[in-house]
Amino acid sequence: MDINKCFDKIHFKSVETDSEALFMKVQQRILQDNISYIKTGVSRFWKYWAVAASVALFASFAMYFISEKKDETIPILEVMAISGSKTKVILPDSTIVWLNSNSTIRYPQKFISMTREVDIVGEVLFDVKRDVHKPFIVKSNGLKIQVLGTKFNVFSDYCSGVIETTLLSGSVSIYKENNDSSKSDLILKPDQQAIYRISDNHIEVKNVHADSYQSWVSGIFIFEENTVEEIMCSLERAFNVKIHLENDKLKQVRLTAQFKERETLDEILSILQISAHYSYTKKKGEIYIK
Repeated sequence: MDINKCFDKIHFKSVETDSEALFMKVQQRILQDNISYIKTGVSRFWKYWAVAASVALFASFAMYFISEKKDETIPILEVMAISGSKTKVILPDSTIVWLNSNSTIRYPQKFISMTREVDIVGEVLFDVKRDVHKPFIVKSNGLKIQVLGTKFNVFSDYCSGVIETTLLSGSVSIYKENNDSSKSDLILKPDQQAIYRISDNHIEVKNVHADSYQSWVSGIFIFEENTVEEIMCSLERAFNVKIHLENDKLKQVRLTAQFKERETLDEILSILQISAHYSYTKKKGEIYIK
């Protein structure tokens, strides 16, 4: 049988369909299938990741906070001049400090507060770097000395309970123990010396030749109408030796002399001996003047 003739006799009836409705039905089925694969909520992985990230962020903040707190704790440095020596110290603000034998200074590694505070024991010569925004404060045995920028000498003797502040240039304000007000008890002028006695909380002021109070640093002694007592005190500090004056009248004798060639103590005593008419002897490393 001829197959072509068979197909010619077959007739297919067309199917009536709504193409738009069919498209919408197919699209809805696709959407339903996709939605079935979408889970609501957050997966465990993302939950764990979020918690870990929060912990890490908190830890980082804590580490930063602790680091910042540590940075605020500034180390305190202490320098002491060994017996028989003098030591030069440059502070963080470029202030120059000289320590006499057995003297000590304590100061922060960095001045971060509104003031520059140091503590001392013994004899210290300060050449303070001027800073109008940060006053420089020296504390010693209850006494407070405040300056902006100047040169002065402080001798704090714990044994006698006396603190001497001698001003070479500029000005200094002195506050007694327990004076926490903004008003000082005393303002020194150049060539003045304040003698503070701890026992009675009293300050005495006298005029001096201030240059002679820095001789222990330079080795150059310039005495202008200084008393023998003042001269021997300067020599004691410069040469780290104890000098005993055994005559009260001799203490008040005034002398003028200059020693610029770094003479020895024996040379200086021998020259002064000519004018002051005294004799001296040495016993166990100490000097006795009659």
